[in-house]
Amino acid sequence: MSQEGILELILQELRQISSEIKALRETLSDMGPVRPLGVEEAEKPPATMVGEEMDEEDFLTVFDWLASRNITVKNYKQEETADAVFDQLAVFLGERFASLKRLHDQIRRHLSTGGSFTLNLESSGPEEIANTTQFCTWLHQYAFLSSYRYNRYSKTIYAAPQRIGKVINFFTGGWFERFVFLKVASLLSQHGLSYVHLLNPQISLPSGDDFELDLVYLIEDEPLWLECKTGDYQAYVAKYADVRPTLAVPRDRSILVVLGISDELTSQLTHLYDITVANENNFLDMVASALGLAEIPHEVTVNGAVPAGKLSTLLNRAGLRPLPEIRPAVIEQLIDVVSSMHRPSTLVEVKSILAERTGESKSKLQDILNAVVKGGCLVDEQGELVYSFTVPFAGLVSRDSAEIEGRCMTAYIQAVLRTDPAFFDSSNNVAEFEQVTGGRMHDPATIERLREQIQEEGGRVV
Repeated sequence: MSQEGILELILQELRQISSEIKALRETLSDMGPVRPLGVEEAEKPPATMVGEEMDEEDFLTVFDWLASRNITVKNYKQEETADAVFDQLAVFLGERFASLKRLHDQIRRHLSTGGSFTLNLESSGPEEIANTTQFCTWLHQYAFLSSYRYNRYSKTIYAAPQRIGKVINFFTGGWFERFVFLKVASLLSQHGLSYVHLLNPQISLPSGDDFELDLVYLIEDEPLWLECKTGDYQAYVAKYADVRPTLAVPRDRSILVVLGISDELTSQLTHLYDITVANENNFLDMVASALGLAEIPHEVTVNGAVPAGKLSTLLNRAGLRPLPEIRPAVIEQLIDVVSSMHRPSTLVEVKSILAERTGESKSKLQDILNAVVKGGCLVDEQGELVYSFTVPFAGLVSRDSAEIEGRCMTAYIQAVLRTDPAFFDSSNNVAEFEQVTGGRMHDPATIERLREQIQEEGGRVV
């Protein structure tokens, strides 16, 4: 038998198994929930939130939906707990791509060799300089750039990208897919919508052709399909439009997000092809419209200042919801868990333990632990600070909850200062900050020190 014949037999067998699993699950569903004797039925978890893992039942739900269209899932991307570093970089780059495009292009151009490049910002505006230097600072801190120097007098950047897999994958498109996923997941969570999703499923169509999708959601049991492209969309837009009827996803819920094209071009392509085309600036509007959601806010900041009443929004978008109603208890539990560790662990592992102990959702714990990480609360066995969810740490800088709380407040303050350096000059803003965070403001000298530190890092123009 030919190789093609063998592959066809395998695909037929997979389709049969998928159909049998679906029938079995429907039978079990008719029988009602099955659980061990003496164990109470667990309450169904709320809508999937950003950074939370999906269980096998969630994946099978998407498998079943695809199987109902005679589509077989051959493989898919195994989800890992969201790394705060990758998320931070992806969201920052995505939300400020217009001012970071030149840097992004230079990095991509030199990824293949790892060679150094220069980028002159002399003719750039303050926003581009601030965003570019801040992003380079983070990239260098997290070793995405092997070298980085900024000459503030000539306004020139000298840098070189790391030539390793995770950096190459990030800049050749991984960041954009992560950005789109996080923004859509955040939108759904903000509106309390229950959803499940599948990342990068490799599928076999009813015709037997292989195909790969980027993001497939089932939102309140209705599909949403997104594809993400950072270039060369011309080779894909017609292909996606052709496969859309097979997926049976409505046109407005089938969205190709293309980086860097104009709003006018997205409209023209949408009219030319049987699929919705969007860019990094309007794709959330397209998603919200397709789902019948209210108009979403666009920018949190105006001319570098935080508008009145928007502080909570700013911190939420930074992944730093203060959650003062649960933060003190979570910090106490964190200290207890870390004190009992017998070996270095990652914050990913600790978060799972905290979720069991506190009963709080992992999305809330993620935001609190983001402040713990960014506030510099974790240390390794040599006493060096650890700024990652996935790098093992050995302990905390202190077992005093007030010290950990103070460092979380530092993380909140830094997030505000990076947007509006003058925010805390107003007593009304200080009062709003303390009300939103439920914590005590640092003294003026500390605020000034943090402001100068951010300026030296390149967070703002000096």
